[in-house]
Amino acid sequence: MAPDRVAALRHDLRTPINHIVGYAEMLLEDIPVEAASDRRGALEGVMVDARGALGLINSALNQDRGAMARAELESLYEALREPQRKIVDAVTSLLAGASADDPTLVDDLGRILAAAHKLVPSSQATAAAGDGPEIEATRQADADASLARVLVVDDVEENRELLRRRLEREGYAVECAENGGRALEFIAERGYDLVLLDVMMPEVDGYQVLGQLKDDPATRNIPVIMISALDEMPSIVRCIERGAEDYLPKPFDPVLLRARINASLEKKRLRDHEVEYLRQVDRVIEAASGVEAGKYEAGSLADVAARGDELGKLARVFDGMVEQVRAREARLRDQVRDLRAEIEAARRFERPAEKAGEEGIDFASLAAGERFSERYEIVGAIGAGGMGMVYRARDLELGEEIAIKTLKPELVSDAALVDRFKTEIRLARKISHRNVVRTHDFGEWSGVYYLTMEFVEGITLRELIDSRGQVGVSSTLAIGSQLAESLEVAHDQGVVHRDIKPQNLLLDADGVLKVMDFGVARLAERTSSLTEAGLIVGTPAYMSPEQLLSETTDARSDLYSVGVVLYECLTGRLPFEAESTISLIGKVLNLEPPPPVEVNGDIPPAFSALILDLLAKKPEERLGSAKDLRERLRGIG
Repeated sequence: MAPDRVAALRHDLRTPINHIVGYAEMLLEDIPVEAASDRRGALEGVMVDARGALGLINSALNQDRGAMARAELESLYEALREPQRKIVDAVTSLLAGASADDPTLVDDLGRILAAAHKLVPSSQATAAAGDGPEIEATRQADADASLARVLVVDDVEENRELLRRRLEREGYAVECAENGGRALEFIAERGYDLVLLDVMMPEVDGYQVLGQLKDDPATRNIPVIMISALDEMPSIVRCIERGAEDYLPKPFDPVLLRARINASLEKKRLRDHEVEYLRQVDRVIEAASGVEAGKYEAGSLADVAARGDELGKLARVFDGMVEQVRAREARLRDQVRDLRAEIEAARRFERPAEKAGEEGIDFASLAAGERFSERYEIVGAIGAGGMGMVYRARDLELGEEIAIKTLKPELVSDAALVDRFKTEIRLARKISHRNVVRTHDFGEWSGVYYLTMEFVEGITLRELIDSRGQVGVSSTLAIGSQLAESLEVAHDQGVVHRDIKPQNLLLDADGVLKVMDFGVARLAERTSSLTEAGLIVGTPAYMSPEQLLSETTDARSDLYSVGVVLYECLTGRLPFEAESTISLIGKVLNLEPPPPVEVNGDIPPAFSALILDLLAKKPEERLGSAKDLRERLRGIG
């Protein structure tokens, strides 16, 4: 016999041993342990003889042997006749004493007897009767849907029946298919938790079924246990490499089968749990994208939120945060709407003639239509401040409108000061935010130093306060929130403004606030040693105590100035007022301002308390950052 025929014979002889051992074990399990019956003794003897026959088969047809001589084969058959005879005699005796009222016992003994007759070719006459139907749909239609669903695939009816009976005893819902083709049809139509798959089958063998299952993403995660009398190592390796969960040679040990099945089902359960978990994680991520796109619907994560694990907690927190964000956005929209209304009213306000110029600066220094620096055409004067004049101009190279600020000569009186401005402009250019006026460039033309900036059509907060007397709570919250955002991004870049005041806060027609003059900011960690004697950068009424004392300043100095601005918006007056700068500085350094709510009873107490926190004399007693300010403002509705 050629080696391949020897391997096939090994498979053919081990298969009936599998049937004998399997059915005998199930019959033994039905007999109470304490019962010392003749039936138990006979079945135990059958088990001993079957295992003895298996030892003879494994010895004569070992996996490593090559061709087999006919004499060796006849010697094997002769050796098998004795255990075959003992099994047949024991089972025949049990059948003779079996009651017709116990059809299961009779059927199982008949299967053992038929398997025993297959061990030796001369005993073919009493082989198992019939091949049975092609497909046994043994799982009842009303089976508990929670049971693990197992598909048994084997071309031998006795194998299918043995496994079906064994698995149903374990509480599984079982279906059977007699070949690989029908198995693939079943799997395509129905879901299974586990497949027990034979290797040697006609037409579509177990290798092909396994390969198709593992190549298809829809079925890749179904665990497959190979059960075959073909126990050569190459076959086992081939199946494991193709993705089989396990490989059990026939005859299998029921205890080992149970353990392998349970382990495979547990791995699938964990994998299914992982897949479902990741699917729900994707839903949370999708919901986050929906929030960003404005398409998220509250409560759409309700089933995820119902989970008792960390993901469920995350979904609950996420849903609550979305509602809070939406409520805050609604409040901010209302606040900006109120601010727009106040801006519109202020734009109708006619400024008194005496306010047309400030600090003695002539608004007509540069006339409309005049060409400046060979590149800019002056449209008109916008205003004036402590640093110089501001003009609206047109950039003739880019075709855009910009703002030009010409600087007072004393601010750039020597090369050191010019270098300082260049440094500070480089810092200012780092800040990019919708609430910051973008600084473009620093230059000199005909002895005049100037800054070019983004042009914003609107009014200053100074003009709004002057025209309205004071600003409403809702509008002030909109101003404060936007101012906090602008300072947060600037402070993150290490830049402190040092001159926050209403004149430097622009408001456009849509209620968007823009902070100007970051060009005179300096790094937070820089000391005041660069400040020239007699040069005050900032306006005393809005400056923090440490600024007035020329001490080290940081982000909290800007927060103090924000407190002054908010105080003035809500009350129409400054926290400290005096006839002279010296007197004013003395009050800022030594006195406590009256609480805003005592000046204007419409101010929420929480807002009044926040402003007082900002106006603390010592920096460490104020809020720690612009982000903290933004969060506090959000909490005031």
